[in-house]
Amino acid sequence: MGTYNGVYRDIPIKSGEKLANLKVYAEGAYCSYNVTNRMDEKSIKIFLYSDPQKSAPINDRDVDVFIEYDFVNVIKIYNDVAELQYKLWGEGWEQDVGQLTANIHLKSNNGVQYWLNPPYLVQNTTWHNQTLSITTKPIYSANWFELLMAIHSNQFLNSTPYALRFKSDIRGYLEITQKNYENELNFKTKVYSLLTILIILCALFPLFIYFKFGREPKIDYLNEYERDLPSNDPPAVINALYGSELVGDPDINGFRATIMDLIDRDYLRFNEDPSNDENSLALKITYKDPSKLKNFERDVFEFFKKFEEDRIVNLNKLKDELKKKENAKIFMHFYLNWKYHLKEELLDDETVKKVFHKKGNRYLKIYGLIGLEAAFFLVFLMGDNIPAAIYAKYAAIILGIVAIISLITPAKIPGQWTDYGRLNYEKWKKFKRYLKEFSMIKKHTPESIEVWNKYLVYATAFGIASEVIMDMEEIFPLDQLARSAMYNFHYWGGFNAIYIGTNSGMSVGYANVGGGAGGGSGGGGGGAF
Repeated sequence: MGTYNGVYRDIPIKSGEKLANLKVYAEGAYCSYNVTNRMDEKSIKIFLYSDPQKSAPINDRDVDVFIEYDFVNVIKIYNDVAELQYKLWGEGWEQDVGQLTANIHLKSNNGVQYWLNPPYLVQNTTWHNQTLSITTKPIYSANWFELLMAIHSNQFLNSTPYALRFKSDIRGYLEITQKNYENELNFKTKVYSLLTILIILCALFPLFIYFKFGREPKIDYLNEYERDLPSNDPPAVINALYGSELVGDPDINGFRATIMDLIDRDYLRFNEDPSNDENSLALKITYKDPSKLKNFERDVFEFFKKFEEDRIVNLNKLKDELKKKENAKIFMHFYLNWKYHLKEELLDDETVKKVFHKKGNRYLKIYGLIGLEAAFFLVFLMGDNIPAAIYAKYAAIILGIVAIISLITPAKIPGQWTDYGRLNYEKWKKFKRYLKEFSMIKKHTPESIEVWNKYLVYATAFGIASEVIMDMEEIFPLDQLARSAMYNFHYWGGFNAIYIGTNSGMSVGYANVGGGAGGGSGGGGGGAF
């Protein structure tokens, strides 16, 4: 539907051939046409109009266009048979055709051999007296469909004026040529079918990786909840091992949990003045000796010192400052140092190997990269239009999808916990579950607000601190909550400021870390306008 000026039809013309008695007409519109003769083609451009004056184009209507012509010298008569080789549908059409019907009229069907190529497009053929009727399956654009026919030469007069004559035999050549074409088609079908099977097997390879490297060891642990900290490891370590997507690699929740831990240990102190003055939303850097901190904790401590004024860090101001590129780069410097020092001090390769085997995840990521490249290559390689090639292309697309899924699959699925790691993972998972389920917290409330403060630090490492804060308000009296630095930090918006600020630092900082080709200063350009 829409507005159209007309349609066109390009007809290739071989040497010695020509068109005669051309007629063009339309039903549902008025039309005119012109013909452009090229070296090996006639181009018929048909203009369609909605009015008899032929001044307005057609709009939102169905129109049937008819083109009739005699194709002269298409028949080639040899000593033994006459050859008709004619493309009933050419590869130059822009649109698919749902079904093609063709009728070939002869004097007799006796002794007639015919082949339809490619044969997989044929739906039905029947003889009705002297007429061969052909119907096809859907033909897609850029495909062709051809009739090759050997007709006994006695069906033609010696003086046939619209055919070309040759003093040689052709039947044997036609049969051999057709047989070679069919053999080539069968060979390609077998190759593409085998390739499809191989691609599907490759797409199933992640299952092998999982069953080989990803199935978890069975452990004798049935606790429904853990109400006490399963270990005294720093919250950043717990985040890296049991809270992040990639085991052994801490994420931003671990960084935030380190901030909370420093507040809980009084290296940072939240300004608890509940006034509406936005400058009261601040962290104070205390005089507690930071030399006792581990290097990764000192990275967080030094980050706040970078933005302090008289040992006070205005959190609202910090939140806005981290949106700026230069300050975001400063944040990324401290954040990446924090990750590096944490891994160096507490999460070296041997430590992580005691908890988790990464081999399956490594193999899956390698598979994903190779599979994605192979899928792209195979999709572009499948240039043939035979059904087996199309199936192989679909299989390659499936392979590409599986490869992408493999690349984004969390490490815990193809990787494998050790017995020790699985036990600790289950304990921390049950502790996290305890923190998230209000009914269990209410039934087994921690002994003191101080213990709850520590729990909140670990809840931050798991990214569930906001949920836990709401439960605190339901359980503890206001006078106890008022003594909790952790609660006040959340309640007055300190944690929210840190959350927004670190998110800004991550998004802006990652976009501006380091350089790259074309990333230098200056440059620009110019031009006319």
